[in-house]
Amino acid sequence: MPSLFQTPSLFRKRESWLASSMLALLIVAIAAISVPQSAQAENADWPYWRGPHYDGSAKATNLAEDWDPDGGDGSNVLWKREDIGGPCTPIVMNQRLYTIQRALPGTERESEKVVCLDAKTGETLWENQYNVWLSDVPAERIGWSSVVGDQETGNVYVLGACDIFLCINGETGETVWQIPLHEQFGMLSTYGGRTNFPIIHEDLVIISGIIINWGEFAKPNHRLLGLDKRTGEIVWFSGTRDLPYDTTYSAPSLVTIEGQRQLILGAGDGAIWGFQPRTGKPLWNKQISRRGIYATPLVVGDKVFAAHSEENVSGSSMGAIVAMKVSGTGDETKVEELWRREEVVAGYSEPVFVDGRVYLVDDRCKMWIFDAETGETVVERKAFVGSRQRSALLYADDKIYVLTENGRWAVVKPTEDGFEVLSKGRVDDADFAGSPIVADGRLYFPSSKTLYCVATENGSQESVDMASTMGDETPVSENPDLAQILVVPAESIVQPGETVQLSTRFFNRLGQPLDVDADVTFEVQGAGKQGAGKIEGSTFTADADASHTGVVITASAGDATGTARIRIVPPLPWKFTFDGLKDPPVSWVGARYRHVIRDVDGSPALVKISTIPKGARSRAWMGPSDLSEYTIAADVRGARDNDKLPDIGLTAHGYVLDLMGQSQQLQIRTWSAQLRMAETIDFPWKEDTWYRMKFRAEIESEPPASVTVLKGKVWPRDEPEPKEWTITARDESPNLNASPGLYGNAKDAEIYIDNVEVTANE
Repeated sequence: MPSLFQTPSLFRKRESWLASSMLALLIVAIAAISVPQSAQAENADWPYWRGPHYDGSAKATNLAEDWDPDGGDGSNVLWKREDIGGPCTPIVMNQRLYTIQRALPGTERESEKVVCLDAKTGETLWENQYNVWLSDVPAERIGWSSVVGDQETGNVYVLGACDIFLCINGETGETVWQIPLHEQFGMLSTYGGRTNFPIIHEDLVIISGIIINWGEFAKPNHRLLGLDKRTGEIVWFSGTRDLPYDTTYSAPSLVTIEGQRQLILGAGDGAIWGFQPRTGKPLWNKQISRRGIYATPLVVGDKVFAAHSEENVSGSSMGAIVAMKVSGTGDETKVEELWRREEVVAGYSEPVFVDGRVYLVDDRCKMWIFDAETGETVVERKAFVGSRQRSALLYADDKIYVLTENGRWAVVKPTEDGFEVLSKGRVDDADFAGSPIVADGRLYFPSSKTLYCVATENGSQESVDMASTMGDETPVSENPDLAQILVVPAESIVQPGETVQLSTRFFNRLGQPLDVDADVTFEVQGAGKQGAGKIEGSTFTADADASHTGVVITASAGDATGTARIRIVPPLPWKFTFDGLKDPPVSWVGARYRHVIRDVDGSPALVKISTIPKGARSRAWMGPSDLSEYTIAADVRGARDNDKLPDIGLTAHGYVLDLMGQSQQLQIRTWSAQLRMAETIDFPWKEDTWYRMKFRAEIESEPPASVTVLKGKVWPRDEPEPKEWTITARDESPNLNASPGLYGNAKDAEIYIDNVEVTANE
């Protein structure tokens, strides 16, 4: 079947490099060629945010001890790009630097882009630009995450500000595949820009975020998805605890402890978690904060060092650094606390490990040094540069490189009694939120306005294959028994009557793949109703009359089981009256936790409730993301509470038609926090009155000069539909397709919705 998870780029990319030179044409011609392993070993890459060892360190010599941001003779600044800035920490792979940037800032075409530079010269090699839609992330927080590079294929992966997840060919900049994770899984993007970091493990690319999904996963949860890195197919879908307090941007690390491969990260529920990366199986967790963990934990051997700046689990103190030891394997994996130092407020910067000590810079840019074994404080709260800290630390060439949020920098050297400041300075009218990195013996310092490359004539660095840094696993022969099954794809969407070919993958208790001939049986259970489909062998076929429902398929072999979930969504037209339903349609993503079915004016209606913590502003998605040129309509009504009205909206093509309560306006927009394109008119409306809303998306002309035209109507439901559209907008940087859905902000008062219809345009 055609899978929406393997579609080509859905949105127009402006690849100006294509016409710039014959060299660019040659690059396009070899787009499908992967980087050979032999070439990888020649480069000292930094392909992941925390480096090849996942700990902010690199083995290097003769790196710069000082540098002058203004450049000039003796400054050690090899090159700088004053048009490349922001909070993104770059990566370097195969002599190419990759970063996430704002595209066309301040224009009606503003969006996000991945930029590839020649790491030696700073010259732009390509840009991949893509739209941001239905996101709460403001433009100045574009690039809060980082790209990850895959040394095997040469591809790079990025989670965009609106949770669009892309695989990009690292040589050409061509999009290989992309998935809108907000539409298909309910991943949140927040005003804080807290976007998580992807990571590569073997054939998987793993990403996480706060997700409000469908079925049994309808409650908010910091979930992880393991995807086939070549195709985007969902291999596993896992999670932490329901109802986390925060979204976060703690990056994961990959390590091997007692022969068991683990992925370790901080989560939105305030805990540090360990997972098996091949299966997504949760192994252990340790609560250290009442709110989400932003800083990335440092893993050294079997020990995990994690810091935060929020309320501690008990007491009233703020912030702590906690040392933990992980032991055991499989279901017997456990974690124990070794030591804790409270009132260390370090919520952003990640520490480094040097000669048995943990070096940490707190949020006020004060240095702390702890004995890693005992927790004894060697240096406490020592000022040395700046006053605010966000960037992670880099340890290389026996030096620690520190960039501060107020634009200051320092190079320090660990000593017996603490550290010595070798040099320090500042950049003018800028700050550092991105972190320093080193690749091929060159240092890269990203400020909010400029990217600096700092190098000496004889700087050098050890080349590292990241696959070798995770440690050796226990031989599979020591655990040959089948303990876990994955059913792939783990998540999919089909039409009635369509089929899904399922495959099974087998693993032992350590999460290692097994080559076994297991006798697998499958069972199908309808999530919305029994008998939504049937399975023959390993092929599932949705019932021809199944509609807006879902099924869970369980594979069993001995005592091992695994599940896959399938949403069944028919082609347009759709109509939802909510008659006979106790909950919103099971196939709707992001709906059930925040909406209920209730009698309103004598008829069942969908009610967006206002009592869900942190769930007042929400979106619900109804179907696949490849739908195009359609109209969505619904009856809507808003209550008034505390003299305030809610916002009520319909979404189509990645745009929202928003009936705004407090401002008494009607607006069409695509990027809520930025309003790069928006049309707004005054529109007085009353509480406790039913209105009919209609929102139509049309495409004018053909790519690459397409324009999306958005038209909206709102009128009292009991009156005839007006002939003219109430509001019209045009977008020359168009979203060409997306799932229909609902938008609402019920922070102050409830929203009522009925008689929803989605129809293809005539």
